[in-house]
Amino acid sequence: MPCLPNLKVRGQKSEARRWKVGDTAVKVIGLTGSAGTGKTSVARYLKTLGAEVIEADAVAKELTEPGKPLLAEIAAAFGPDFLSADGSLDRAKLRRLIFSDQAARKRLNEITHPEIIAVIKKWLDELHKRAHPPRVAVIEAPLLIETGLDHLVDEIWVVIAEREAVIRRIAARDRIPPEQAQAVITAQMAQEEKVRRAHRVIDNTGGFSHTREQVDYFYSRLLEEQGEAEK
Repeated sequence: MPCLPNLKVRGQKSEARRWKVGDTAVKVIGLTGSAGTGKTSVARYLKTLGAEVIEADAVAKELTEPGKPLLAEIAAAFGPDFLSADGSLDRAKLRRLIFSDQAARKRLNEITHPEIIAVIKKWLDELHKRAHPPRVAVIEAPLLIETGLDHLVDEIWVVIAEREAVIRRIAARDRIPPEQAQAVITAQMAQEEKVRRAHRVIDNTGGFSHTREQVDYFYSRLLEEQGEAEK
């Protein structure tokens, strides 16, 4: 059976109410979770259900492509050694640094986060201007809460997984030893804290078929609640 939603009422002031077209509001979901929990897979599945999705990591990657101002700023802050021979960002090397050096991580965030947030806000504004906007928009961001992006959303959905599974996934994805994968987890907000702030929690520990069941349930409930609110 799918997990029941966590529907705690949170007192945060949200900007999400801005994104309304006529009598139809765009419901904005903030999808987050620790590294290795599978939130990107969940985001892409939500897209198949009809949601519009923006991935913060994809935005960051686009903003740091060769020739982009952010790449030059990162190279100036951390040195040319963090550029590959073709001039692109050596993401693996930079990732190893920021997960072992808190000051470096803070500096990188100062460079990249304002630009990422600006792109996401522009994306939401463009959805607002459409003649036929989507009923649901999803911001998938690992640092949704830490960067304040949660103030742009109506609900926070958190993807979780057991710690051992997360470590295996990170180690396999990034081709790093388990102890480095552990450092990645330690550097992030605790999963328990994200769950405490969540409206709905998706457990992606097991097979993705079970995860899809949970997402289907939550998404259908969201649309039902949205329909009731618009009556």
